[in-house]
Amino acid sequence: MFEEETISPGDIKVSEIMTSYVVTVRPDENIVSAANKMAEHKIGSVVVVDSTGYVIGILTEADIVRRVVAKGLNPHTTRVEEVMTPNPVTVYEDATLDTVAEYMRSRDIGHIPILDDGNRLVGIVSRTDIISIAPSLIEVFLIKRSSTRLPPTT
Repeated sequence: MFEEETISPGDIKVSEIMTSYVVTVRPDENIVSAANKMAEHKIGSVVVVDSTGYVIGILTEADIVRRVVAKGLNPHTTRVEEVMTPNPVTVYEDATLDTVAEYMRSRDIGHIPILDDGNRLVGIVSRTDIISIAPSLIEVFLIKRSSTRLPPTT
């Protein structure tokens, strides 16, 4: 009989689970253009890159709701750079899955762009990606997070 090998999230590199095809936008695009890309690709964020392809920001559905719609801004004239999250948390492709999950939990973010050694965008990983690969990390995202928000029991 063979012994079953146990693989932990610390053994898995983010490059093994990341999405290699990353939808990007330029900072001067308008919000409608970015939102259309999200809808077309059925994704919750786009990575904002400069003219040389370097990551300068990230724009999520939540950013659009909170920073455009809720403030009554015109999405046809509002540029991505006005509402994106600049300088997003990024990790290198050799980072481990548990490290990335902890970054996401501690900073309450749902998407992290993945870079190669030359700081070039090579992928993106989301909470959903991690949970689908390592269900044991659900605790990192949900249980630890919610336990800090529960009211005291009487």
